[in-house]
Amino acid sequence: MPVPSTAVAAVLQPSSGRSGAARLRPGGQGPALLAGALASALALAAALAWLQRGAAESPVGRASAPALTAPRWFAELLELPPQAPAALASADLLWQACAALLLLALVQAALAGWLAARRRRQLAAAVAHTLARAGALADPDGAAQPLWGSGVPAVPELAPLAQGIGHLHERLRALFDLHARQLETLRQQAHNDAVTGLPNQRQFGAMLEDLLSCEQAPAQAGLVLLRLHDLQGLNQRIGREAADRVLQTIASALHNYPKRVARCVVGRLSGTDFALLLPVGGLADETARSLVQALQRPMAAIDRSARVHSGAVELNPPLSVAQALALANATLARGTGQPVEAAWLPVAATGAPAVDDDGGWQRRLSRALSQGRVRLDESPVHTADGRRLHLRSRLQVQLLPGGAFEPAARWLALASGSRIGVSVDDKAVMLALAAIAGDGQARSVSIDAASAATPAFVESVTRRLEAAPEAACQLWVDLPEALALGQPQLVQALARRWRALGVVLALENAGEHLLRLPRLTDLGLACVRIDARFVNGIAADRGQQAWRYLDGLVKLAQSVGLSVVADGVRASQDLELLWAMGFDAAAGPALQAVAAPA
Repeated sequence: MPVPSTAVAAVLQPSSGRSGAARLRPGGQGPALLAGALASALALAAALAWLQRGAAESPVGRASAPALTAPRWFAELLELPPQAPAALASADLLWQACAALLLLALVQAALAGWLAARRRRQLAAAVAHTLARAGALADPDGAAQPLWGSGVPAVPELAPLAQGIGHLHERLRALFDLHARQLETLRQQAHNDAVTGLPNQRQFGAMLEDLLSCEQAPAQAGLVLLRLHDLQGLNQRIGREAADRVLQTIASALHNYPKRVARCVVGRLSGTDFALLLPVGGLADETARSLVQALQRPMAAIDRSARVHSGAVELNPPLSVAQALALANATLARGTGQPVEAAWLPVAATGAPAVDDDGGWQRRLSRALSQGRVRLDESPVHTADGRRLHLRSRLQVQLLPGGAFEPAARWLALASGSRIGVSVDDKAVMLALAAIAGDGQARSVSIDAASAATPAFVESVTRRLEAAPEAACQLWVDLPEALALGQPQLVQALARRWRALGVVLALENAGEHLLRLPRLTDLGLACVRIDARFVNGIAADRGQQAWRYLDGLVKLAQSVGLSVVADGVRASQDLELLWAMGFDAAAGPALQAVAAPA
């Protein structure tokens, strides 16, 4: 019984078409399948040789009847005559053939199982790697990377999947950027003056009200008004375009103040009037005179008769926006630029720090920190279903022994950016972690941009977090929006370091620059807190540009996995509209009456 060469050839012959090419494709499973085919062919050849040998040595044709080597049940199954020599020889041959085929089947099954397990491990690893890369298409520094780095996936069959995920990610990023640009245009139209780019009257009023009317209002503040003289005559003399340059010159001079002083607010109130709010006392009159002097030369370069009048007034919050503007306007109307005293304005006797040349406020604040005369002032942040999300914690300082604990807004503007500010933030983190360890309530603390950029502060906070891992998992750290705009790499570095310890990172005072942040989705943030000036009064603007901007901002932020919190909500009607917009949580006086479980 010769072994037909066509049998071996049939085993070695690869299947035609695309599947055969896939077997022999370099880097695929071709070598393994070819080895399996060769092993099967050799096993089949050995089985056929065995059968040939059995046929040559069989007792067929011999006179004597051989003993049956196959099991008797096998012979009975075949219904062969038990005494016929030819029948017995056939039973033996059939039994040997079945045994050989069974052995061949076992070898092939084992080989197929090994190949399948190996292939499955490769596919599982490749899919896991693909999904991991799909979840992090940017490195920690924000540089975009292809889904598989350089080259193609280790499993070529996954290349289309990898390319598809990469293309989908790029399309989603492009769509996000497009919507962000559209919303930024809408924000500028709703909140900014078209000529100067400064906040318009509505936006300035919202910021001024938020600063002067809240519990965190500074003990003293200054308000400066500038009025351009004879704007109508200016337009007639030099034309609209040149007159606009005069307005832009005034706006440019005012715009420098918020860049240098925290919580400083500027805006254009009308065609001729501009306003500047200083969050510290004793500087309004000096600032007004400095502005008038600084504007003389650049305005004269455009029109020699162009000039501005100024009015300045010292404020003692809390008071209303109307009261503050009325005081400044009265001074401006007199044309003297001198501050006025209002008998009905409450006198501040709070012991807040005064600005002096010998740094007395710094010594008082530093001494209070070192002596532990500090505590946390806490307010709840609630979700739409009334659940308490966490407590918003702000540091209060007893500047004078036995005196009142002053809120941060009354002294923080003086400490911001200094070494005292770093100590303040470090103390706030320490107290928050201790409070969390005591009652298990999640808390949030705010960190100034200067503190976040100080390596010693970051190291100190990291050590505190590592020493209290359970409390660290319930700590929220709020970073200013301006920090993410100016130093996004620093925010990413903090996120990599502190999120690994369980900290939740959020962006506070957000709304003005949120959509201009470079690669917002890669900063490592979990939450954004929309500033009060964007949410208060929104019910009165329903359907208008301000409402449409806020509604689009919430949806866009949530589309990239960010939670959105409304800060400083004062009116219940605004709160109801914010819940309808889809805000995840809110804080402010309108939430104080909400009873929430601990």
